[in-house]
Amino acid sequence: MEGEQMFQSGPQPALPPQQPQQPPQQQQLQPRYQQPTEPMNALQPSAAALTSMEQSIHKSIRVAQEVADEVRLNAKKEAELIVQEAEKNADRIINEALQKARAVHSELLDLKQKATVYRARFRTLVQSHLDILENSDWESLEELESNLEETGKQLEQYADRTQTPELLMDHQQTQEFRNQEYHNQEYHNQEYRNMEDPNMIDEVAASYMEEEDEPRRELRRTSRKLKKKAMF
Repeated sequence: MEGEQMFQSGPQPALPPQQPQQPPQQQQLQPRYQQPTEPMNALQPSAAALTSMEQSIHKSIRVAQEVADEVRLNAKKEAELIVQEAEKNADRIINEALQKARAVHSELLDLKQKATVYRARFRTLVQSHLDILENSDWESLEELESNLEETGKQLEQYADRTQTPELLMDHQQTQEFRNQEYHNQEYHNQEYRNMEDPNMIDEVAASYMEEEDEPRRELRRTSRKLKKKAMF
């Protein structure tokens, strides 16, 4: 019996899987969530739009890179110009400083030379004053002054007294000697005027007079210098 049942049954066709039965509430909600997705697909961009966006982005990146390179190159050039200008200014400032230093050095050397010359002259002047102070002419000057004072007093005494015949004779002889000397000088001057070169005559006469009066002048100058130095 069992074999007959197995023979009669044979290979039976496969039955489709039975779906589990859903509760009625889920069956009602399912159509609402199973709506078509066509609007969402319409919102997604196409491949051509994406390609154009990609190209525009690459182009923007390329332009930005070129601008950045240009800005970098301009900045580099400007930096080089600033450095060159700074080097030029530095060279100019250094040259001006060197020139000023040389001028100051030359002025310092000149001042040193002038100071040396001034010290030598001042030393010579002081030494000459010391020599004058240590000179023995002061004693002769004092004797000369005393003699002059005595002579002045004697002259005053003679002037107060009555003139004697001897004094008158001395005065007449002195007057005659002066007249004779004056005539001799006039004669010599007349001879000099007859010469060819009047300028030379004047020079010779002047030198003759200067040579004659030179000792007196030298004595006067020496006495004056000594008096002035004695005042200091």
